[in-house]
Amino acid sequence: MTHEFWYLSRGAGATAYLLLTASVVLGLLVHTRLGDRFIPRNGSFDLHRFVSLLALTCTALHVYILLGDDYLAFTVYELSVPFASPYRSVETAVGVLSADALVVVVVSFWLRRFFGYRAWRALHYLSFALYVGSAAHGILAGTDTAQLWARSMYLGSAALVFTLLAYRIQEGHAERLPARLARVVSAGALAVAAFALALCRRRALGGGYADQPSKLTTSSSGGRRFGP
Repeated sequence: MTHEFWYLSRGAGATAYLLLTASVVLGLLVHTRLGDRFIPRNGSFDLHRFVSLLALTCTALHVYILLGDDYLAFTVYELSVPFASPYRSVETAVGVLSADALVVVVVSFWLRRFFGYRAWRALHYLSFALYVGSAAHGILAGTDTAQLWARSMYLGSAALVFTLLAYRIQEGHAERLPARLARVVSAGALAVAAFALALCRRRALGGGYADQPSKLTTSSSGGRRFGP
């Protein structure tokens, strides 16, 4: 039995995560002076929106390409509803919720004029939650977490995003924010990176797709599914 659709899903998932990282980075650069050296803010915003749409497209491919996989025989319901998946239900649910949040954020780009800039910007902070959720989903549910390239991707992404976040906080509140608070944020970024590394190590001890045949059963439709 071949697993082309599973491999395509893994590739699309990694691509979506990198695009999401790029989108978050561009969003942070739009609100700092760092990006102005390379591209005007209007251009940064347009690129931010375009990359976000690409991330959503790759996320949809990552999820629904699995409909073609006969090994687990997923349904649309199992792939779309949190906790409905028979494969690592909780970890997959985090990914589903993050994907739903990404849909909300991307759609909000075109609806901003209807509910105002302040409300749109408040909604846009959801990007940080979906970024963390996507990372957790990839680390805990992904079958490539044990690989060096995957660990480097997660840790490098976290370091870049949280460093820029710390810079934005310090720059945006230079007169009101004590410098030590910025250092706390930086320390928090290091803690997140350390936590991600710990998760990677823990995940490396587990099996991957098709490595645990004892957990597979045959469904009434003839497909093979994860059993209880």
